[in-house]
Amino acid sequence: MKNKNVKKTHKKIIIIPIVILIILAIVGGGTFFFINSKLSKVNGVNISKKPSDLGINSQNFDDTSIDKNYTNILLLGVDSRDPKVDPGLTDSIMILSIDKAHKKVKLTSLMRDMLIDNIQGEGATAGTNKDRINVIYKQGGGGQAGGQYAIKAINSNFDMNIKDYIKVDFGDFDKIVDAVGGVDIDISEDEVKVANNYIKEVAGLEGISNPPYLTHGGLQHLNGIQALGYCRIRYVGAEDFQRTERQRTVLTAVFKKLSTLGITEASSMLDTILPNIETSLSSTDMLSDASYVILNKINTIDQFRLPEDKPGYNYSTYINGTYFLGWNKAANNADLHKFIFETDANKIK
Repeated sequence: MKNKNVKKTHKKIIIIPIVILIILAIVGGGTFFFINSKLSKVNGVNISKKPSDLGINSQNFDDTSIDKNYTNILLLGVDSRDPKVDPGLTDSIMILSIDKAHKKVKLTSLMRDMLIDNIQGEGATAGTNKDRINVIYKQGGGGQAGGQYAIKAINSNFDMNIKDYIKVDFGDFDKIVDAVGGVDIDISEDEVKVANNYIKEVAGLEGISNPPYLTHGGLQHLNGIQALGYCRIRYVGAEDFQRTERQRTVLTAVFKKLSTLGITEASSMLDTILPNIETSLSSTDMLSDASYVILNKINTIDQFRLPEDKPGYNYSTYINGTYFLGWNKAANNADLHKFIFETDANKIK
């Protein structure tokens, strides 16, 4: 992948809405009243469940075992300076898959520069039905309309059957990492300097006078601000390709640490996270999905990313002089289905 001369932007990384499902399962040992008191903090919204409204091709998903065994949820990490005025760009887009057929949890990252169809073009793509994937929540107007619009865009472009979404404006990511006691990450020497620049920025925003800068590369224990700085690295290695990998690495580390939390720690984290959650999932659905993960002792996350690095699977494309990430839809989607549905991928027509 060639390097592009892209204007650098400083954005918060919003990467782990999956934790809400896991935390809910952890506190599941508490009383029903306690769990529901926590869930009441979530910003629940209602969206249409009609396949046509969600961009689901019903003819492709006419096997009932698919819906029974595979739950796919769209995770949106949105960066907005002022959500009341601007819904913000969706800089972290993932598909969370709970695979009951194979007892797995899977996470697929979608690159934010991907050029997708069936949406309204803006700026360089004005007058077309194409644009970057990261406009999908904003174009819908934010809120439940933005969430439904985003689901429809993803389903229609990736031939998926997603019915729900979780959206987070996640400025408290560093606090979540701190709440689980930090994470162990292997950082390269090249990544250290760039991570420190982001650590400095976050520290300034949070009024921290002595930022905890990284001093060396290698496997080390990161606190919240350090982990956030690491996740924000974009211009080291394979740019956004490797950036999404860093996000998944930290997410997976947090996932593992969550299983060790006690009820007090989990409760405190819920109070921090839940008010920032917007989701179309019902309380029953959240508890059911999270409980499945815990009861089946699933403590790892299988990871995937689109577009793939294989020759011909992605390419640079320019519209009116503006860079977009092109991708071979048929080839990438075929591999996406194999990753998510495995042996049942042939049931999708």
